[in-house]
Formats: sequence, C-alpha cells, structure tokens
Amino acid sequence: MGRRLEQLRIRANRWVRRRTAWAGMRRVDGRPLPEWKPGEIWMIVVCRNEALRLPFMLKYHFDLGVSRVLLVDNDSTDGTRELAAADPRIHVWTSKERYRGPLYWQEPLLRRFAVGRWCLVLDADELFVYPQMDRMPLPGLAAALEAEGAAALPCLFLEMFSREPIGQVGYRPGDDLRTAAPWFDAEGYVRKKYRRVFDGPAPETIFMGGTRERMFRAEFGCSKYPFFKYSPGLFLRRGLHTIEGAPIAAAQGAVLHFKYLQDFKEKAFREAERGAYWNASAEYKAYAERFRREGDFSLWHPGAKRYEDWRQLVALGLMYSSPALAAAAESKRGGA
Repeated sequence: MGRRLEQLRIRANRWVRRRTAWAGMRRVDGRPLPEWKPGEIWMIVVCRNEALRLPFMLKYHFDLGVSRVLLVDNDSTDGTRELAAADPRIHVWTSKERYRGPLYWQEPLLRRFAVGRWCLVLDADELFVYPQMDRMPLPGLAAALEAEGAAALPCLFLEMFSREPIGQVGYRPGDDLRTAAPWFDAEGYVRKKYRRVFDGPAPETIFMGGTRERMFRAEFGCSKYPFFKYSPGLFLRRGLHTIEGAPIAAAQGAVLHFKYLQDFKEKAFREAERGAYWNASAEYKAYAERFRREGDFSLWHPGAKRYEDWRQLVALGLMYSSPALAAAAESKRGGA
C-alpha cells in the first residue's frame, strides 16, 4: 500500500508540475510548428546562458540526423535565445520561472509533441555518442532499437575536461567541443542496484562515480537515457539519469558532458548564489568553494584518456554495441 501511495503522489506531482511549467512558457520564434513526420528525430533542449556551447552542440546533432529542435530558454542574458531563434529548424520558448526540479520544462514538450516518437533530450553542454554512429544516423538507430523491441538506449555520462586549468581553456563558439576538452576518465564507474518506483521495465543497475566523485567527493549518477521513444507511461527520473516503463536496449551509448570550459568559474559562483538548481544548488556551492580555495584548477590527471571516437569507448568497455545495431549498420553499408 505504501508503494502504491508513493506512485500516486509522484504522478500527481508531475501532473501539477507539467501544467505549471507550460503556463509559464512563452513561444518566441512565432514560426508554425510542422507535423512530426515518421522517421524524424526531434531534439528537446533546455538551457540558460549557453551561447558559448550551443552553436557546435546544435550543428553536431543536426549532422547526426536531428530534424528539428524544441528549445526552452530559461531567461538567458547572453544572446542564447536570439541565436537559437535565428535557425528555422529551431522552435523557441522562454520562461522566467526558477528551476523546479529535473525535466521541469522538458516534460510538457514531450507530452504535447513527442508521444509515440523517438526523441533526443539533452542539455546544451552535452553530445550524444553511440555505437555504429558513423554508419547509422539517428533515424537508423531508432529503427534498429525498435526492431529489437527496445524503447530506450542507456548511456554512460562522461565528464570531458582540458589538460589546462578550467579558466584557461579558451574555447570559441562553433569550435569542436571535443578538441577544447578532449580528456575523460576511463575508470571509476561502479554499478549499483537500482531501486525501481513503478512496475514494468526498468534498469537493473545504474552507474555511479566518475569524475565528479574523484574531484569533489560527491556521489553522482553516471547513467543517462537521452534517446527514447516517448509514451505517457514513462517515468523519467533524476534528470534522465534513470528511466522506467521502457524496455532497455542491449547496447549502450555515451553522453559527453562539456561543463568545464572557461566560463564555468563565473557560472559556479553565480548559480551557487542563485540557488536555483537541484538541492538549492549544493553542487555549485561545492564548485564555488573549491574555486575560492584554489583560484583555479584542472580536472586532468595522468590516468585520463584522450577522446578519439565511439570505437575507442567500445574498446574501453564504456560503450557496447548489440547484434541488432551491428546488423543494421552492416545493412546500411551494404546498401550504400
């Protein structure tokens, strides 16, 4: 009975949050939103002051096969909103509300536009990587996963960093993020049993650890589910670090996370003071405290690996393919 009450409470809370979030969102671009055509992959992005990272992030995913982007700008002051609205493939909403929990703005868009569709949900500082990606664009990935009966692709969340101290990175908008911050931790990820909330398909385990635990001694979830076929029965949890209600694919991808560029120090202090992120921005307060102590610092260490491509991640055991994905990629090559 207790578990059933917890489920009802969660669903009621999500319903209220979706209505509240949608009421506070205002459409900016004014362009007609076309019909979501079969086989298309749309991407949902929520961001605030990401004019530095957004140009390359968008180009990267358009090149992978994204057809259209639904973007929510949380009251940026650096031109993010205008940058996004200038592209006819991007449809922009703005909201002045404070962050009220994981997927606060994403879920209303998913409910209104993505039911029954494969979609990609990312932040502006993330790049999606998956097995066979050089031979199989996103629509092909969705078809291959659907053919094996899966509805979500698990990913390992990899923090990317430079060899230089964070404040000296020197990244320029539009440059390849993978060149500016090419290093990552290949070890330090631990599987832990996942405690499900609802009945139905769910991950058996989740990854914990990674760079943030190494650097900041903070327990951090390193699993993520950015690519899935949405249905109202899905329970998207902890900012897509877990997902319930979707059959999980046999393969595993990765999300490359480019938080630690030269603007991060300023952001750490700003968000620590604003207190708008999860748990009153406790994570950003820890970052700010370290900057106060050390002035600047690097996340690099001698055991870090320099990123090459998806094959490298497979060889390291951080990603893996599946017979369905390999067969789909081979058929694409054979038909070329």
